[in-house]
Amino acid sequence: MRKIAFSGVLLMLFAACGDNSTTDPYQGIVVTVVPYRAVVDFGATYQFIADVQGTDNHAVAWYVNNVVGGDSLYGLIDAVGNYTAPQLEPPGTDSVGIEARSAADPSRVGRAWAVLVDPNIIYVNMVGSDSAGVGSLHRPYRTITKALSRVQSSQQILVSAGQFDIAAGERFPMVIPAGVTVRGAGPDSTFITGPGGIDPYTDALIRVHGDAITVEGLHIRSTNLLGVGIWLRPGRSSKLVRNRISMSYIGIYVNGPGGLETPRSIIDGNRLDSDSIGIVTADTCAPIIRNSSIIQCFKYGIDIRENSRPDLGVNDSTGAGRNTLDSCGINNSNLWLIYNGTVNTIMAVGNNWPFDVPSFNDQFIYDDEESNGNFGAVILE
Repeated sequence: MRKIAFSGVLLMLFAACGDNSTTDPYQGIVVTVVPYRAVVDFGATYQFIADVQGTDNHAVAWYVNNVVGGDSLYGLIDAVGNYTAPQLEPPGTDSVGIEARSAADPSRVGRAWAVLVDPNIIYVNMVGSDSAGVGSLHRPYRTITKALSRVQSSQQILVSAGQFDIAAGERFPMVIPAGVTVRGAGPDSTFITGPGGIDPYTDALIRVHGDAITVEGLHIRSTNLLGVGIWLRPGRSSKLVRNRISMSYIGIYVNGPGGLETPRSIIDGNRLDSDSIGIVTADTCAPIIRNSSIIQCFKYGIDIRENSRPDLGVNDSTGAGRNTLDSCGINNSNLWLIYNGTVNTIMAVGNNWPFDVPSFNDQFIYDDEESNGNFGAVILE
């Protein structure tokens, strides 16, 4: 009697746990759909398999959200279980119910789910989950780190407002692969905060190394006064756009080959403040710097090293720099908005300065005059 009672308890426990099939132990028909959950891109086709046991009739009718054959809103499914997702996300959900109903007994149903994702976008949100999320709008990942481990070239990572730091599960440096866009909700909303270190190659909070990378709409802050915000090793068409970098020793460190080849890397619309040095360029890189505010940097606004030649504006019309440089070098005896330590002539035309260019005070710019001709000139107009 104890064995019989114990077996009955086990049977009830298994029934309570449930699975992706339904069964009647007296009738014997069991329908199972495999897989139980599939992640499907918008517009893509995925095959679900129905396994029917307990009858010689293995035929099933397929349903999507209780509609036989599905519809254009939630997706279509054919007679052999090929589910084609809609081109756009259904209203308010990214999960679609898939059912296979036994032809022998339509009350016998196997169930599964299709989780719809945008093939071009991975979502990150403070309320998401790295373990349960799939990177979709309604099931986002919790961390940028997780999204970077899943992203592929040509995809973009959309990051919500919030604080993304080690306490939230982030790992540094964040390495952005080639062809990937990371876009925040804006520099006043999406904050990336980490320790960083003085070596830009290994310790920068964000590493941009490759072609066609875009980093946009983030506020990057270092908790280490010797930290580096972004290391950009110029790739063709890579962009840093509309970010804010603050509280670092170097806001943006650009180095590597590249020269004047096109399309060049672009630094556009960024704000660098409260760093020791706003932007450093080194090696032979030649990024185009436009529409950026470089202010209140304690040492230099822009530090030009080795054989680099950043483009800070080449003429007053289509090639104007439109950068604002002000209040840098406040901890130094000289206020170096631009420190040109190279032999190259640097063009910096069409920018906003804290002085009238025709009669500017030379202490704002370090170039050939301060170095007795050993370094190149900086051309302001």
